[in-house]
This record gives sequence, C-alpha cells and structure tokens, in this order.
Amino acid sequence: KVGFNRPHYPYFTSEAAFSYYLNRVPIYCEEPSIEHPYLNRHRVRVGCDVTEREIRRATAAYYGMIEEADADFGKMITALENAGQNIDDWIVIYTADHGEMLGQHGIWEKQQFFEASVRVPLFIRYPKKYGAHKVYQNVGLCDLFATLCDLTDVPVPDNLDSRSLLPLLKNDSSAKNRDNEVISHFKDMGGYANLMIKRDFLKYQYYGETSTEILFDLQRNPGETINYIDDKKYAGLIKEFRLRKRDLGY
Repeated sequence: KVGFNRPHYPYFTSEAAFSYYLNRVPIYCEEPSIEHPYLNRHRVRVGCDVTEREIRRATAAYYGMIEEADADFGKMITALENAGQNIDDWIVIYTADHGEMLGQHGIWEKQQFFEASVRVPLFIRYPKKYGAHKVYQNVGLCDLFATLCDLTDVPVPDNLDSRSLLPLLKNDSSAKNRDNEVISHFKDMGGYANLMIKRDFLKYQYYGETSTEILFDLQRNPGETINYIDDKKYAGLIKEFRLRKRDLGY
C-alpha cells in the first residue's frame, strides 16, 4: 500500500502548475444552495466570505495537486519496472478515502453526502484476468476486503460488511442481481452520527432526529439541488429507507 497526501487540503502546489491552471479551469462561483441546516452550515459565500479571485486560486492549486499526484503514481510504476517487475502481473487498485467539494454548493472539503464529497474514484486493474470496462453499480470501499480475498484465493471471513466485486470484474450475469446499495456514515466534530443510504439513483440522508431528512434523485436532478423527501411519489421508497436506517441502528 502506498498512500499520498495530495490532493488534499491545504491547497498547495508548484508555481508552474498553479500558473498553468489559474485561468484554465472552471470554478464554482454562483452556486445554488439547498435549504438545510447541516448542508448549509459550512457554506462559503463568494463576495461575502471570500473573493472570486480566492476561489480561482484555490481551485487552480487543487488541480495542480492532482497533476503532481499523477506524476507520483508514474514514478512508482517506473520504479517497479526498473526493479524487473511487469506491472501486468500485479493487481493494482487505486482509490481515495473521500472527495472534495471544491466550492460546489458553496461547500469546501468533505463531510457532506453530496456526490463530490462522498463519491470517490475506484480503479481495479488486473489485465491477465479481466478486460477493461466501466461498472455503474453502487459499490463501497468496504467491498475491497472481500474482493482482495477472492482475487488472491484467500477464504472470505464470515459476517463481513463487505461484498466481493468479482462478479462486477468478470462482467457476468450474476452481477445484475447484486443489491445495488451502498452506505456511508460518520460522526461529525460534534459527535452527531450522519447516515447516507444510496440505492440505484436514489440517495437518502439522515442527520439526526432534529434535522430534516434528504432524498436526492440523481437521475431526475443530478445537480442535487432538490430535496424530494416530501414528494408523495417517493413515499413508499422513503418508508423502505427509514426501515433500513433502523436496521443499521439509527
């Protein structure tokens, strides 16, 4: 395992990368907000809390860090090849622990269940067994435990909160019957437990009994600007989410 700090707050990169991206990348500036006490509590308002120039500078620095991280991955692979390794013999997994809002919805860093924060990249490369293809099902980082067991012929322990991704890697018909659910939860700095349950395109969020629940429909509203929790069309599905929430101990 090799871990990198970049890209991550604080946003700091080389002068060359910063200068290159400064006026080349789009920024989130006039972002619509969603009226919710938790999702809005760390909102940064352009023209009030920060200037547009500061937003542009921070965004450029973040893009620079991504480029530098890519270069670091390249150095690592080159070092393996120089040591006589064939990278195609390796099972290579690339992922991250969280995303970055980067000003979307007026939010920076993480700890929000918006897609930019909770969704992370996940690449699994093993060309000797599996061809390249995209997977659109919902998966979680916990699933890597059972997946690595299967890939290395290690027995998968019982009672894991982990589902092997092997059927998805094989792209076989059994993958279609997989429960298309993923869960994310964390305790914030105040000790409050927050929960997200995503099934297919629907994403249910719970931020405690005193806060409004949220339901996003990513197919209908990919920008995550509309809360459908009071929409009668989703009443049955919301009931199922609440039952699942209870099963998870919330």
